[in-house]
Amino acid sequence: MEILAFLIIGGVWAVFLLPAFFESKRSASLSSTRNFARGNDLLASVALHSAEEVRAANWARRRRRRTVAILGTGALGSLAAAVFTGSVIWLGVTIAFDVLLAAFVTALLQAKAARFAAVAPVVQLETGTPEDLTEVEVLPNIRIVAG
Repeated sequence: MEILAFLIIGGVWAVFLLPAFFESKRSASLSSTRNFARGNDLLASVALHSAEEVRAANWARRRRRRTVAILGTGALGSLAAAVFTGSVIWLGVTIAFDVLLAAFVTALLQAKAARFAAVAPVVQLETGTPEDLTEVEVLPNIRIVAG
């Protein structure tokens, strides 16, 4: 009986304290700083890109999310069908959906990595004549390892 009373008192306290706790977390300075940075990023992206570019990027993002959702739903649905029916064919369909989902996510991650990869600058080297070359003294205690 004491445990039930303790649970009831704890539940009442949780009803009153948890919303205030989460509200204070939401209004914390870190959250407001994050919201400010997000707003600045949005304004900067709008200022740098035309409306057509932003619209095309949003459309591509929605299409990618829809594709991931369809593949994920197909994988889960075919897995449920395989478990309920005990069919090996449905299990094969599940594996096919999993492979397609993994390939799509891998392609997205590679595209994202390629977009943020720094491009090395190309430096033109001067071509010299053999007369420009000088002798180099090689010290015996230095090893050069290629790699």
